Amino acid sequence: MTELTELHKTVVTLPSDTEIRTERIFDVSPEVVFECWVDPEVLAEWMGPDRLEMTVEEYDVRPGGKYRYVHRDPDSGSEYVFFGEFLEIEAPSKLVQTFNFIMEPQPPPSIDRLELIPTEDGRTRMVTLTTFEAKEYRDGMIQAGMEKGMNEGFARLDKILAKRG
Repeated sequence: MTELTELHKTVVTLPSDTEIRTERIFDVSPEVVFECWVDPEVLAEWMGPDRLEMTVEEYDVRPGGKYRYVHRDPDSGSEYVFFGEFLEIEAPSKLVQTFNFIMEPQPPPSIDRLELIPTEDGRTRMVTLTTFEAKEYRDGMIQAGMEKGMNEGFARLDKILAKRG
């Protein structure tokens, strides 16, 4: 595997008041990265913060299919439930889904768009765009530690990809 460098850093930007954009390079083809997003067993190994354990309760990867997973904090016993619906799937380049989590008051879902773009050197440039109904929801996601959890998850994904690539 190529040594991880600045190239592998997750870059988070705010293109508008209601959007979060992330970009990152992975050292394998889009086909390999895509499989790690749509296989619920593999997804449970890498998605989310290091300190949380993930259980996938439902993961029906097809337009109109639902998903639901739970992150559990083994220290406190707290649970964080995430759910949504797959809207558009174009293997191995695109996955669009709604994204929501259980909390009071219940926020409206965001729309998550994942694009996996092949690079000339055989890697994948991942671009995600998350669109919220309002700035307050976007800001709440950022303040909840989204970037830290995402980076921890992508570090675990790099290890999985190194074995598959």
